[in-house]
Amino acid sequence: MIDKLDSMKKQLGELASVLNAFKSEAVQLRLLDLLLGQETAEEPPKMQRRTRSAKRAEPKPGPAAASEGSPGKKKRKAVSGTVAPATLAQLLGTPFFDKPKTINDVIKHCKHNLARTFNANEFSGKLGRMVRNGELTRKKNADKQYEYKKP
Repeated sequence: MIDKLDSMKKQLGELASVLNAFKSEAVQLRLLDLLLGQETAEEPPKMQRRTRSAKRAEPKPGPAAASEGSPGKKKRKAVSGTVAPATLAQLLGTPFFDKPKTINDVIKHCKHNLARTFNANEFSGKLGRMVRNGELTRKKNADKQYEYKKP
């Protein structure tokens, strides 16, 4: 039994080195399927076209999967609390919006005081919702830019 285990371990090690030589994960999986006999070589599977909604529904690899020796893949961004809407909700609970602030003021504050870098388009939608919900008010200043303030 142990002899079989040792020989199987050696074979799997050799197989892993061959599969890892291919950069494409799809190619690696296809070869593994063919080698393990799950599909026959004469009958390749039909490729299905994925729609945008199907691509969005697919689970994304976590931070551990991205860092496992795949230099071409980016690490996944941190979740909750670091996105623009959560940051605006956090700022709403402080005296930050007691005085009128433009989007650029918010961006600069986040960059210098919170060490988070955002673009204006990440804040604009949430600021609009906050105005509609009555959490903030807005008025145009002399430069014709909106300034947001607590009511």
